[in-house]
Amino acid sequence: MSKKENVWNQLLFEKSRQGGFINKNLLILGRKCSGKRSLLDALAEMTKTNKNAIRQKGITPIIDYAYLNLIDLRDPDYNTNARLNVYILEEQGQKYLLPQILNHKNIKNTFVIIALDMQEPWTFMEDLDRWISVLQDMMAELRLSLNELEEMKQNVMQYMSQMDGGQIHEGLLKTNLGVPLMVMVNKSDILERDDKGKDWDQKAEIIQFSLRQFCVNYGATLLLSSVKQKINIKVMYEYVLHRLYDMPFETSQHKNLSDFESLFIPLGQDDINIIKSTFTKLANSVIKYEESIPMVQLKKNIVKEELTVEDDQDFFTKLKEKSSQAPATRPILPIQRSVEQSTQQQPVPTDQPISARGSQQSQQLKEFYDKILTGRTDQQVDPIQQAQQQLQERMRQLTVTDVQTTNSSVRQPPLFNQQDQQRLQRILPPRK
Repeated sequence: MSKKENVWNQLLFEKSRQGGFINKNLLILGRKCSGKRSLLDALAEMTKTNKNAIRQKGITPIIDYAYLNLIDLRDPDYNTNARLNVYILEEQGQKYLLPQILNHKNIKNTFVIIALDMQEPWTFMEDLDRWISVLQDMMAELRLSLNELEEMKQNVMQYMSQMDGGQIHEGLLKTNLGVPLMVMVNKSDILERDDKGKDWDQKAEIIQFSLRQFCVNYGATLLLSSVKQKINIKVMYEYVLHRLYDMPFETSQHKNLSDFESLFIPLGQDDINIIKSTFTKLANSVIKYEESIPMVQLKKNIVKEELTVEDDQDFFTKLKEKSSQAPATRPILPIQRSVEQSTQQQPVPTDQPISARGSQQSQQLKEFYDKILTGRTDQQVDPIQQAQQQLQERMRQLTVTDVQTTNSSVRQPPLFNQQDQQRLQRILPPRK
């Protein structure tokens, strides 16, 4: 666009500004999780629109509605008293609702965006074909007159010719839908990641080559954006207002054909010849997009579930509480009784710090498990000590009346039986 044409457009805009602004429409088509609502939130912040007023989180109707304050970013203080109505459609099966929102009157004041997800580049061509079919069916359902449809198509042709220096190049606008159209690839910041996989540079060329061919054929603007990195968000908003309200837009300053992550090619700035000269090898070969860009080429960010391990003492405390709440008829296991007795016999002082009490409880728990694993309790002693205790017990049981005189004719039984005597001989050391 020449400087003279920019001045003329500025004069036209100022004239329309005096007449006031009317509400116009933005239709966004795209599969779930393709960045549509994140884009909407970013635009709401830019236009000082209350996010809570435009949508409720967690509630996604069949067609999502929102609005944006109409603001001229060059003069934010000027109140246009107008809004940009935003409609979002995710399911192709609900396309029959579009004619109930857009009619033969407001379709002339509607800008359409097809949103793609850079996390899933293998879906690009499939999504584009799907949404173009939805738009064609919508235009047919509107039942526009031949004059109305021809007028809309002529407006697109005129704008493209104006941007292209008054010429129509080869392959431009093979299919004219009659509405301003943009292919917007969201999450372009993924291109800066290191896990894109092997041969990514070659695949990136195939993606760009295919997208640019599609946009040239359907008269669409191509734009890559990132809400996270704030890439082309402002440019997108200004361009939409430029197409809907004839607001001035410096195409030459914003056009970008070199950096893929911030690519922006307005309508009329690209054609088949430019594409062929840029991608010579691809232009001379047969490209099957689905085979060249296989599924799961770009890995999504995997959100790993954080696992937390409960402290042993906390676990057994909860276990004890559950057992205490059990019915009275339920038997108490020996292990549980030992734990309770240990806890009752050795209370932890409350004046100790939490760390000290926890350490003491952990030591008690360790000793308890050591007893279980070794099979030894505090009451168990070694065999020698056990035999000595049995001997002392037998001596205490012997009373005076059991002792007979030496001249008694009745032979008294020996103090120890033969088994005890043999056992004592093995245990007690022999006399010297």
